[in-house]
Amino acid sequence: MFKDWGYPRNRYYLWRFLNEMKAGDIVVVPLQGCFDVYRIVDDVVYNNETIDHTVWVDWNGNTATLDKDGYPAYADGRQIDMGFYRKVTPVAIDIPRGDYAGQALYSRMKIMQTNCNINDLNDEVEEAVKRFADKIPINLHNEFLNDAAKGLLQQMRTKLNDSKLEQLVEWYMKQLGADTKVPAKNASACDEGDADVIATFGRLNGFTVLIQVKAHQGYTNEWAVSQITTYKKLNNYQSSQMWVISTCDDFSEQAKHDAEAGNVHLINGVEFARMIVENGVYSLPL
Repeated sequence: MFKDWGYPRNRYYLWRFLNEMKAGDIVVVPLQGCFDVYRIVDDVVYNNETIDHTVWVDWNGNTATLDKDGYPAYADGRQIDMGFYRKVTPVAIDIPRGDYAGQALYSRMKIMQTNCNINDLNDEVEEAVKRFADKIPINLHNEFLNDAAKGLLQQMRTKLNDSKLEQLVEWYMKQLGADTKVPAKNASACDEGDADVIATFGRLNGFTVLIQVKAHQGYTNEWAVSQITTYKKLNNYQSSQMWVISTCDDFSEQAKHDAEAGNVHLINGVEFARMIVENGVYSLPL
């Protein structure tokens, strides 16, 4: 049990580099204030003799060659002794640590050892790369809003019926400064269209928002768009905008097509929940 005494612990770092790292693995390289992410290309471990010598180029464009000692060196005598190499391709370069690395990944990049296994941070690395590609840095305000909106949407779906959801939309529009009206329901709504909430902003010269409200899960189809566009057309609203607010996950492709053609603004469940959270929930009447 004592046979390994006397050997340096960091020998395992070299073993990992030579044997554990495989083609397709992601490698995170910490740098000053930022980090790079690469993908290993193949399962070949290169050395000074087998590596492509053209990669040894300094900041001035000078290329190194193997010297008499078997080390890559520049013409001025400077030697390079990297020992072993893995071929990689860049995934993302110069990612600012403070803007895109979560706490776990940020802390792990402080390690001083040659390399370490960060398989447990796979999701965090993928999220950082995606955020960097989408130019969406970590922002506590946005993270809070997103999480709060998801929780609120779940409550809306389980606690509010159609009528209560319409009341919530009416309350929200009042919080924005609108005078609201809920048109009476009638049997001919299919022919005359339908608006569940009408919000008029006196300070905006009577600008009006006509809103169709749907308590849905999954998808909301084009019928909601048809209802609100028909209502506006038959009731001759001039200075107005049309909304469809639904607790759905998303709208059908046909609904999106019709909404674009009819200039209707579609608001899905998580978007509406976020609008409520941003506005504040302290005066919620429901």
